[in-house]
Amino acid sequence: MSFRCRREFSTAVAMLTLLARIGWVEAGEPAQQDAPSRNRAVLTGTELNNRGVQEARAGRFEQGVVMLRQALSLAPNDPKIRSNLSGMLTDWATQLEQGGKADQAMTALKEALEHDPDNGKALVRLGELSYASQDLSRAIDLWKRSYGNIPTAHWHAISRRISQAERDRAIERTFTDLTSTHFQVRFETPEQAHVASSLRDTLEREYQRLASALGTGPARFTVIVYTGESFQRMAGQRDWAFGLYDGRIRLRLDEVGAAWLPQILVHELAHGFLAQAYGPRIPTWIHEGFAQAQEPPQPFTERQQALYDSIRAGTAWVPLKWLDRHFQQPSSLDDVERAYMEARAVIEFLVTRYGMGRLTGFLKRLAGGDPLDEAFDQTFAPLRWARIDQGIPE
Repeated sequence: MSFRCRREFSTAVAMLTLLARIGWVEAGEPAQQDAPSRNRAVLTGTELNNRGVQEARAGRFEQGVVMLRQALSLAPNDPKIRSNLSGMLTDWATQLEQGGKADQAMTALKEALEHDPDNGKALVRLGELSYASQDLSRAIDLWKRSYGNIPTAHWHAISRRISQAERDRAIERTFTDLTSTHFQVRFETPEQAHVASSLRDTLEREYQRLASALGTGPARFTVIVYTGESFQRMAGQRDWAFGLYDGRIRLRLDEVGAAWLPQILVHELAHGFLAQAYGPRIPTWIHEGFAQAQEPPQPFTERQQALYDSIRAGTAWVPLKWLDRHFQQPSSLDDVERAYMEARAVIEFLVTRYGMGRLTGFLKRLAGGDPLDEAFDQTFAPLRWARIDQGIPE
């Protein structure tokens, strides 16, 4: 079992928590109009708006969008209808993306910004999709435009994403691409083409295996292969990192031919599948435990077994409510290893005792916005969050 830091992945998740569902507004009394015929048109637009809002609240975003487009055609100057349509298109885009329809999601987000250029959620999300599709300059521009249109608490996370994209653009300006059904593999020099081709084939096999087990995954992943020097420039001080996932999979060239490559690939792909299915609300420790659970089985080393046993016994336990900090701001390699091992132990315990169906139910509650403790209590009762937070029961 290998350990990999997810600082950038965690930053992306923290930033995307601002992408909560937009609250749509049912229109009240229409504005006064000069002509009776226009007044009747606005009333009809109001009725369509309200019906569209009801459709969206039931999760039927496409039907809601159709109704709001009709409403806007009848009342083009109504700011509530226009705002509702922008917000509804944005949330429909999230639904489309989770269904593996990234291209349609981008189209919906572009339309959302036509109706409301200051829609912060649409700016951030379209930036993420642009980043994933290798349009780094566009992603940077969209993220910069989001300043002032999202809560100030998220500005630092946006700034870090912009910095990462700028580093990527500088490092990858001469990279070459190989593509397949689900992957765009980027590499530094023509001499690495045979390595990239073999990697692409391995990625497709692992994608199909995960899709069989977990369901629909992202329509396409971008995978970047770096030399050691370029990887360190990209990853900063994370000298223990083997691979990273922050919307794109990043690998070191010297790891591509290693025996443990399938383990790394499955781990990083699992992050993408989980993000696709459940969105940005899933805590990092759940992401990391889940990703490790998808890896091919590997025997523990003596040191790993001792760490696992001490976590199960509670002597090396970190309260789960604090565990994400050990991924995002680790103090040492030991700190990283303990965080990964604890996340793995908790997810393994939950799946073994309650089954994968209960775990996915828990994830769905989190994705729907339920607080962590409430989602846990409702899913795993009689086990309570207050108990698991303090250690794994016998």
